[in-house]
Formats: sequence, C-alpha cells, structure tokens
Amino acid sequence: MEELFVVIPKLPGVRVFQFSNGLQSSQSLANFCHQQGHYLEIAALTEPIYEEIKEIGTKVRLLDENKERYNLRSMQFDTIFVNYPWKKLQNLEEFLRKNYRMMKNAADILIFCEQNDIEELITLLESLNFVAINPIEYADGLALSAKKMHGWAKV
Repeated sequence: MEELFVVIPKLPGVRVFQFSNGLQSSQSLANFCHQQGHYLEIAALTEPIYEEIKEIGTKVRLLDENKERYNLRSMQFDTIFVNYPWKKLQNLEEFLRKNYRMMKNAADILIFCEQNDIEELITLLESLNFVAINPIEYADGLALSAKKMHGWAKV
C-alpha cells in the first residue's frame, strides 16, 4: 500500500482520513503521515477493527456507518483511503456521499477493490460528481482513485 502514498499532497497542513481494514494498513499510513507531518484520522467501522488499531498513536475512533456525518467539526480532508471492504457496507452510495462532503475540492479518494468491480464503482462515482477516476495497480492489488469535482454540486 505504501506506493499509493504518492497521491497524498506534499504540502504543509495536509489532512488524511482512512476507513481502516486492520492494523497493517493503518500502521503503515500512520508512520508515513507522522514522518511527513500530516494530520491523520482513522475510522474503524467495526468493533474488532477498532480494538486492533486503537493503540496506533494517532486519532482513531469507532464510527457507525449510519451516522449522519463522518467528519467531526466539519473538518475537510485532502486524501481519503477506503481500505475497509466496501462490499460489507450497507449502502455504498450513501457512504460515498458522506465522504464527498468531507473532502476538500480536488481531494482524492482511494477505494481498494477487485478488477471485476471497477466498472460498477466508476459508474457510481461518476453519478456522484467524482472526476479523474482511474484504477491504480500496486503490489498488493488494485485501487480506484477519484477526485472531488470543484464547484457546488449537491451530493
């Protein structure tokens, strides 16, 4: 997963958010963000994942998928990693809408997926005003990258 960190802007004050799938990916991202001086927030959508990652040394919280808003204090993020298996989500479209609202303009979202899911995800992301949607192959698999469109689109 480390090779995907190049999508995180190399600027001061960068904010990164992750929907974790477990300790390995979260620890790797936490180490990178700490070295770069980035703000990182990690959310666990299940109790077992939260118990596994809660001692990472960064802001970690257990989050209810059905919560109205995912971001505290209306904070907006530059990059969001969705490592959590999105097929386990109750409502992927609503999940992505909530992510869209917590992203800065031109922010990136990376959704980890399988090759046979690409078309379905691209269609959904396009319908939600994401742009520059591209698959990225990396050592451990495949991720789909998308940007939040500039402007006042209602999502």
